[in-house]
Amino acid sequence: MEKEELINILNTKPDLDLFANEFMDAENLLPLLLTIVGTETSSIKYACTKVIRIISEKKPESIYPYFEEIVFWLHQPNSFIKWDAGRILANLAAVDREDKFSGIYGDFFAQIRDPQMITAANVIGAAWIIVLARPEWESDITGRLLEVPGITYLHEGEPSPECNDIACGHVIACFEQYFDKSKNQAAMIRFAEDQTNSSRKSVAKSAEKFLQRHRGI
Repeated sequence: MEKEELINILNTKPDLDLFANEFMDAENLLPLLLTIVGTETSSIKYACTKVIRIISEKKPESIYPYFEEIVFWLHQPNSFIKWDAGRILANLAAVDREDKFSGIYGDFFAQIRDPQMITAANVIGAAWIIVLARPEWESDITGRLLEVPGITYLHEGEPSPECNDIACGHVIACFEQYFDKSKNQAAMIRFAEDQTNSSRKSVAKSAEKFLQRHRGI
């Protein structure tokens, strides 16, 4: 497949899951996708990062050789690329035989404190994948997530309690994924108890369901 051919296919806006499944084993697909992300100014590059993200979920070992290129995306000003990078890197943790993630651990989880709630939520939503891949990091990751209620997120440049509520909801969903394997279950329970008073009804409801499942009430 040539670069222009790939661009033409993606410009037809195919189902990206189907596209990834069909072409993920194509010999030059990943180098082409990475080249397009780095050189194209059109929105086609976002389709490319999504295809790479989908492949990372299903065949992370094929993406792992490009770990450093994906890390570079974490520092891009474009949020869409940054968000896909976070998800891809989380998926690569399970095949990180060279322990590359240790080198970006701090930068990766620092995004939980990013003023943009969606950036923080993207990392929060991927944290459980890393916990399952690297259980020795569970206590530190859980500790960072427990700090979310004290973090200020901004909306249109102003502090937004609602954004914080939403982020806390993402934390509960993340805890749900690895509660049974956590060494910090009591702290998770306390977090959920606090969130039953959330001003965002959906978060309060999620907290109540979490407690029903894990505290037996």
